[in-house]
Amino acid sequence: MIKRLYIDIGSTNIKSMVCSDGVCGRVERVAFPPPAVSGGGRFEVDVSAIVGRVVPIVDAASADEVFLSVQMHGYILADARRRPVTRYISWQDCRAGAGGVRVGIGAESGTSMKANLPRAGVETIAREQPDLYAAAAEFFTLGSYIACVLTGNNATHITDAAASGYYNVKERTSVPCGLRLPDALYRVAPVGAYRGGKVFAPMGDQQCAVLGAGGGEDALVLNLGTAAQMCTVAEGFVAGEFESRPYFGGKTLCTVTGLTGGKRLGEGCVGGAELGKEYAAAARRLPSRKRLIVTGGAYAYHRALIDHAAAYLGLPYTVNEGADALGGLKIISEEQ
Repeated sequence: MIKRLYIDIGSTNIKSMVCSDGVCGRVERVAFPPPAVSGGGRFEVDVSAIVGRVVPIVDAASADEVFLSVQMHGYILADARRRPVTRYISWQDCRAGAGGVRVGIGAESGTSMKANLPRAGVETIAREQPDLYAAAAEFFTLGSYIACVLTGNNATHITDAAASGYYNVKERTSVPCGLRLPDALYRVAPVGAYRGGKVFAPMGDQQCAVLGAGGGEDALVLNLGTAAQMCTVAEGFVAGEFESRPYFGGKTLCTVTGLTGGKRLGEGCVGGAELGKEYAAAARRLPSRKRLIVTGGAYAYHRALIDHAAAYLGLPYTVNEGADALGGLKIISEEQ
């Protein structure tokens, strides 16, 4: 009997589920820690607070295999002894935009230049806080840091690593920089062990959510979390008017980012027509597909508004409200 633990570290909640030989327990939730710094383009969370909520979940499960998905575009800088010199700098941190910092980045990186790009954020730190940057020796994604805490290895899956802006997903290389980068795995494999259990390379939460929702090469997926993306899967490496994010099996998750999600919908300032036009414009930037899948936690809170908006795409659509990254992790684990 194989006991597996699945953990999805999201922006609102850390969700977990334990399964033994396909029989799964209930989904448990603990809140993701609140920011220690928020405002002025900054969004930072205490690293110890995150570790203090994740590690007890792993300890309690005593699983044979641990699979993780994580929020992307966040990072931690550490010194040569792997002691953090920054807090966890979240994907909601836009210091590069506030500082007017830009870095050259192409489609093959699997991401794009934007205000929350980690590579641009690190450059901002180098310019504005040179003493702090001088103390840094190693770069971690949130996933690779959790993996390192558990196994001692700074490693993660390319679906998580590419969001940093430091990798070429087509050539499978990394960008030389002054920091040690995480080892990026292009297949889902263990990165080490924790208390006798295998810890697999952490994966991007968007990719896991799309897989869990049943997304494939015939469908657009509208993934509605705190933020929202519209995406579709394509064979091989594909570039276009979208981010060419890495997906499983060497495929591309063609993704339009920055769409209105749960955070902005909760503010009540977006109407159905406006939202529909935004989603329809995003769909036109992606490869043509025959149907739409709507998924993500924000749907439950804004059902009528999103149904109204989805109609603007003119596609038959289904709602897979219960699908999430945990479901994607389960599918991946069963393929191992």
